[in-house]
Amino acid sequence: MKKFHFKQHAVNKSKPPYFRVIIAVIILVLVIASLLFVFHNKQSSVLHSETSQSSSQDNNQPKEGKDYRIQYSNSSLIKRTTLNSALKKAGLFDFKYLLNTGDDGGNNAKILVYYNQANQQLIFKFYQNGYQSDNDYQIGGYDLQKQTGIHGLQPSAFNGLPLVYTWENLQTK
Repeated sequence: MKKFHFKQHAVNKSKPPYFRVIIAVIILVLVIASLLFVFHNKQSSVLHSETSQSSSQDNNQPKEGKDYRIQYSNSSLIKRTTLNSALKKAGLFDFKYLLNTGDDGGNNAKILVYYNQANQQLIFKFYQNGYQSDNDYQIGGYDLQKQTGIHGLQPSAFNGLPLVYTWENLQTK
């Protein structure tokens, strides 16, 4: 019998690295899943935060009809836009401040605004929360021409003047 001698040759076959391919596929799937999860939740959380932010702003901001009431009268004497602009400059449109009962707030129950057409002035009567009578008020004013506040007014400053604006705190009722 003939003897066969087998030679062993080192075969350098490159086997596909299945282990590396499987790991790469798993990582790819995880990355895609995380991105989908993040983007899906990010959109809903943005909507949620916008909604909660607007509702918290709504809750913090006083609302006309709920927290306060505004009434205009004698509108033929002064344009509403002129009046509102002057009241805003005078700080009477900061309703959060006007309603604030703390030491750093206006603590107002009612504000009456009279119009002195001859002098182009607005005269304010401020009634603070807890006022006892119609004589329990403070006086202020605003000069429409100079666009500055008026100080040192006497109670007679609004005598005979037409009422053009009333602001009333509904929270204290």
